[in-house]
Amino acid sequence: MAAPAKKKKTARSKTALKRHRKSLRRRARNLLWKAKYRQALRALKKETDTTRLPELLRQVHSVLDRMARRNIFHRNKAARLKSKLARYVAQRLAGNSVA
Repeated sequence: MAAPAKKKKTARSKTALKRHRKSLRRRARNLLWKAKYRQALRALKKETDTTRLPELLRQVHSVLDRMARRNIFHRNKAARLKSKLARYVAQRLAGNSVA
């Protein structure tokens, strides 16, 4: 027999309810930005024309910079991802196959 479903605890005070509403709004906003990043990253990795890679890399860098500015990613994480992607594009431009 399955265990009975746990009842979710709900906030009781006005401030806790307001904090919860704010966290839901922020979560939705953060998920939107993360989706923008993933979409730009997919476009970069799927691109077969190497002449467009630098342009797509700039777009991904722009999204990462804006995410860092809005504290969605920490600025060091954004820098680390940008560096990793720059190395990836450099390898692709050099003609090495990158998995």
